[in-house]
Amino acid sequence: MARRDTTEFLAAFAVGTALGIGATLLLRPSRPTTAKERLLRELKPYRRKMRRGAGQMARGLRQTRRATGEVADDAIDAGRELLGEFRDEVRRILSEAREEMEQALEERRKGERRSTERRKHERRHRAGGLRFGRSADEQ
Repeated sequence: MARRDTTEFLAAFAVGTALGIGATLLLRPSRPTTAKERLLRELKPYRRKMRRGAGQMARGLRQTRRATGEVADDAIDAGRELLGEFRDEVRRILSEAREEMEQALEERRKGERRSTERRKHERRHRAGGLRFGRSADEQ
C-alpha cells in the first residue's frame, strides 16, 4: 500500500503541476510579439511621468508667455519713449545746424557786401586819383 500511495501521490503531483503550469500560462499577460510592443510596455511608467511633466511644462509655458507679454509691452513702451527722445534730439540738432548755416550765410553775405563796397570805393579812388605815366605838366 505504500507503493500505491506513492504512485497516487506522484500522479496527483504531476496533475497539479500540469494544472499549475497551464493556469500560469493562461493567466499571465500575453507577451508582446514585436520589439515595438515590448518597448512600449517597458516605457509605460515613463510615459506617465512624461505626461505629468508635459502638463507642468505647459502650465509653465503659459505663465512664461504671460510674463513675456508683459515684458514685451514694457520693452515696447521703453522703445517708444527712447524713439521719441531720439526724434526730439534729432530735431534739436537739425535746428542748431540750420541756425549755424543761416549765421554762416549771413556772415558771407556781409563779407560779400563789404568786399563789393570796398571794390566800388577803390574804383572811385583810382578814377579820381593820380595817373601814372604822364606828369601833370605834360597835360
